[in-house]
This record gives sequence, C-alpha cells and structure tokens, in this order.
Amino acid sequence: MKRLYYLLVVAFVAMATNASAQFVQSSGEQNSMSTTTANSGSDFFKKMPSSDYNRFYIGYNPTKIKWEDYQSQNEARRPFKNGITVGYLHASNLVRNVPLYLEYGANFMYSFGKDEDSEDGFKETVKGNMYSINVPVNLALRLSFNNDKVAVTPYLGLNFRLNVAGNLKYEESYRGNNETETYKLFDSSDDDDAMGDYAFKRFQAGFNVGIGLTFRSVYLGVGYVVDFSKIADYDDDYHVGKLGVTTISLGIAF
Repeated sequence: MKRLYYLLVVAFVAMATNASAQFVQSSGEQNSMSTTTANSGSDFFKKMPSSDYNRFYIGYNPTKIKWEDYQSQNEARRPFKNGITVGYLHASNLVRNVPLYLEYGANFMYSFGKDEDSEDGFKETVKGNMYSINVPVNLALRLSFNNDKVAVTPYLGLNFRLNVAGNLKYEESYRGNNETETYKLFDSSDDDDAMGDYAFKRFQAGFNVGIGLTFRSVYLGVGYVVDFSKIADYDDDYHVGKLGVTTISLGIAF
C-alpha cells in the first residue's frame, strides 16, 4: 500500500512536470523569445476550461489494517480486506483561467472480510463488516486536452472518516457442535456483545492521493488513503493499527 501511495505522489509530480514542459514548448511556438515565462504559463492554462465540475462514482476498495505487531494474528481476527464505495464529489475552481480546484464531497463505504482456520476437526470462521462515511478534501489540477474531451486530474488532500457501525462474527464448529458469537465493533461497554477494550475507534483522518482520467463524461480513477490516526490502540497483546484504503473508481463526470 505504501508503494502505491508513493507511486501516486510521483505520478502527481510527473503530471505537473509534464504540464510545465508543454507550457514551455507552447510558449516557444506561439511567442517571441522576449515573452516572459509567466505570460506563457497564462496562455497555456487559458486553453483549458476552468469551470466547476461534479462527479458521481462507485468504487472497489482493497483494504488493509497495518498493525505495529502481531500482523498475521490481527488480520485473522479482524479480516477487513475489501470494500465498496458510492460517492459524490464537487470541484470548485480556485484561480480564474487556471485549472486548479478544491475537490470536496462524501462517500459511503461498506468494508468486509472473512478468514477461516481449521485443524483436527475444529473450524473457526471470522467475518467482519463495517459501515463508514468519508469526507475527502483535495487540491486537484485538471489538465484537459483535445477540446476537453480528455482530462487527467492528479490530486492530493485529506480524508476524514466516521465509522457508523460494524460487527465481528465468530463461528466455531467441532464434531457437529456449532457456536456463534457476534460483537459490536465500536462498542467499548461491558455488555456481553460489546468489544470492550478491543473496540475500534470511530474517527480517523488520513492523507489522500490519486489520479483520474476523464474521457468525455466517463471517469476512471485510482487513489489511496493512508491514515495518520489509529483505528485501534490496545494495551496488551494487540497493539496499534492504522487503516489503508485503495479506491479504484468508475464514475460519471458533469
């Protein structure tokens, strides 16, 4: 996940560098040698639309909780590996005649996973589900080409997540005897169905990075959120965990 994060950052920088290179080439073709770099930059960006835009999207979310210790054991006991996202985003232009935007919106994410272990007739299945609301706030550069039929939009920003609900379900079977226990993932009370001291935290904030391609009104994007706040922090054998979420999204831009 960290490699993807760094690759997306590099992609963002590469896009900005490419835009600068095109700007220099354009200025050489259209202006005399005495034209200043600032004016050339203005001419380059003036060719690109800078009106606000919107997007509805759905996404698939490969998910991983990075634990400071006991990684494999924690993954087996808290198997959140996948997710599905539905969201909306609006982008407001920040600078006139420059395609620099502030993107903000909200999405609903359903995370889930399953882990199984069996030995000598004993079988244990762990299932997890989690419902979250995310609010991304990004700085984006929308580089459009071919009369705005194609646009490439790298972005950097922050993501704020509120976990609304979630459960962990443990199913055990041994020689025909079956037992099932379900725990509320965010309940830290002393109730029998609560996680108690092992409850997940409801709020996380993280860094958001990605890049998107728009062809006419169809949007395809890939992004990554790496949290800098913890989703879990236990005092005994299970230690600190932070969530990382990749989003591969398909949407309609307008």
